[in-house]
Formats: sequence, structure tokens, C-alpha cells
Amino acid sequence: MNEEWYAIRTRHEQKAERQLSEICSDLLVPRETIQTEERRRRSRWLIPHVLFVKTTPDKLLEFERKGRECPEMNVPIWIYRYPKDNSIQKIPESSIHLLRLLSSDDTTRCEVYHNTEFRANQKVRVTSGPFQGYEGHVVRVRKNKHVAVRIEGVCMVLLPFIHPSLLTPMS
Repeated sequence: MNEEWYAIRTRHEQKAERQLSEICSDLLVPRETIQTEERRRRSRWLIPHVLFVKTTPDKLLEFERKGRECPEMNVPIWIYRYPKDNSIQKIPESSIHLLRLLSSDDTTRCEVYHNTEFRANQKVRVTSGPFQGYEGHVVRVRKNKHVAVRIEGVCMVLLPFIHPSLLTPMS
């Protein structure tokens, strides 16, 4: 069976990360580096309590079952599911790529450059640069324009600075 990406939720992030790394071919924990008041740098989860794992559905369902039956041996996890039929939700590779880009240390959180052509909730596509191909909506956050991209059923992410010349409106 093919391995796919899945999002899981847990209350014990570090323990889940250790245990899941043993059964998954890849594991993504989006983090950002922050500076504390004492001028120390530390890592913080971008999406608290959420991990992304690449594995087979059977392995993931078995791990979820064991965590519920025997929480002292395995960490309890909850797999993100579709509300309509309760099937487990696959996360597209493009969403994982976006999360990797956003959690790298060389990005900064910035706005879409001032451009009156774009209005709130307008759908746009990034045409060039590291975020090429991603689609989102223009939103205002703290009076600045951002492009918001939805990772269906899991979260919404705001892209770092994108110059308007790299955006194209979509109908």
C-alpha cells in the first residue's frame, strides 16, 4: 500500500514524535525559532499539538488504536478525519511542501506589498518564487495584506512577503 501524508493531533508532542518516527517513513513537525526575553533562542511548534506523518493508513490506524487501548505504552493520537464519512484525511504533498517552506529559518512573516489591485478575499495564485503555484485568498491581518492558503481541515497559513508582481488574480 502506498504511503501518504496524514495530520494527527496529540497532547504529548515530544513523545508522539519519538514513537511515530519509528513507524513512519517521514515526519514533519512545523516549528519556528523564537527569541525569549532572556535572549535565548528556542524552538516552538507552529501548529500546537499537530504532527504530519508519512505512512500507510493501516500502520497509522493501528498506532491510533494501540494508543487508546494502552496509553501507558503508546501515546494517544487522533487522526484528522473527514466529517462526512469519518475516513482519514490525506494531506497533499503540496501542503507539506508549503509547511516545510514556512517553517524554514530563512523566511520572515511579511505582507503583500501595497497594491490597490488586490482586495480582501480575492483569490490569487503565486506565479513565481518559492511559493509558485500556491493559491490562496488576500486577507488583512493587523492592517497588512497577506495571502492565506488553506490546508484543508487542518489549518490556514499566511505566506511570507510576496510582491504583487508575483501574484495573479483568479476568477
